[in-house]
Amino acid sequence: MKLNVKKMRALMVDFMLYGWVLCGIFDFIFFLFFLYTDNFLYSSRIYFFVRVVTPFIINGIIFIVCNIINTSYGYSENFSNWICSVGLTCMGSIIGIFHGYFVVVWLAPCFGIFFSVVFQNHHIQRVLLLISCISTIIGCGLEIYEQPNDEFFIECGIITIALFFLIYHASNIIYNFFNNAENLIEESDEKQRAYEERLKHDVLTKLYSRYYIDNYLVKMFKDLSLHRPISIAMTDIDNFKHVNDTYGHENGDEVLRRIYTVSQKLDTKRVIVARFGGEEFLFLFLDEDITKHRAQMEEFRKLFEQESYDFTDEHFTISAGLVTSYGSVPFDEVLAVADKALYTSKRNGKNQTTIGKM
Repeated sequence: MKLNVKKMRALMVDFMLYGWVLCGIFDFIFFLFFLYTDNFLYSSRIYFFVRVVTPFIINGIIFIVCNIINTSYGYSENFSNWICSVGLTCMGSIIGIFHGYFVVVWLAPCFGIFFSVVFQNHHIQRVLLLISCISTIIGCGLEIYEQPNDEFFIECGIITIALFFLIYHASNIIYNFFNNAENLIEESDEKQRAYEERLKHDVLTKLYSRYYIDNYLVKMFKDLSLHRPISIAMTDIDNFKHVNDTYGHENGDEVLRRIYTVSQKLDTKRVIVARFGGEEFLFLFLDEDITKHRAQMEEFRKLFEQESYDFTDEHFTISAGLVTSYGSVPFDEVLAVADKALYTSKRNGKNQTTIGKM
């Protein structure tokens, strides 16, 4: 699970905007309520300036500065993360300092600490924790200054700071959990990709495997055949049972491996060769000029016949069936026609290429 830093940073900016507006609205509502009930410790004008106007202006400045930096391209990603995290924490701290008598608002800076976990930067978190603790001490100090006999604010300040540390450690636990989960997922994905890569290639011949044909080549054939003609050839090593019976399976495997050796002499970007099964191989020709396909197949057949071996002076041959699809014909149908053409080559004397017709 990978967290999107840009989206999270944008979410923090939105959070700052809505928090700024909503706090301004609630401040004004509470001002009207106290004005109606005449419940002011000092004059309504001073209250309005201290509790409503000042925090609204300061938070507005913080938000505007953060937004300008966040939308500028001259700053690094890490610096933008810093600004957003510190800005959100400072806005929460301003609320806590100017509204200390609402104990719950001292927790506002926790959002900055909690959000910053996504940036995977513990230094940012430590700075936010320090800012939050300092703002709580200042807020408590102002309230105690106004109400010196009330020990309630000291208790709340201690609890709030303890909660800051709790949120700090909780966010690190969450980060470690997601980070470990992400590492496990990435490791699993890497193993899956490595496993699929091994499945894509035949162990003996190093050519593409039947798994590759079924899971990749069929789709490739479909996509290509929608736009242009495309050719498939089925080939078979002639008299391969005789090779195994006469020279042994180990030398028979060497003959199979020569398919790969000879295929490397062709333009491998324009021809895909895969082991279909046993001594059968499939060729997919990617060249858009279909007149070249038979020439390429014949070139491969002749090169294979010229191969020499340590265990015998005998040369081995292959037979092939080649077919071109002129439209969106299913892979299996084209393969069946190519296979039929291959057996025609076998019946007609082997060591040749027969062209099948759709």
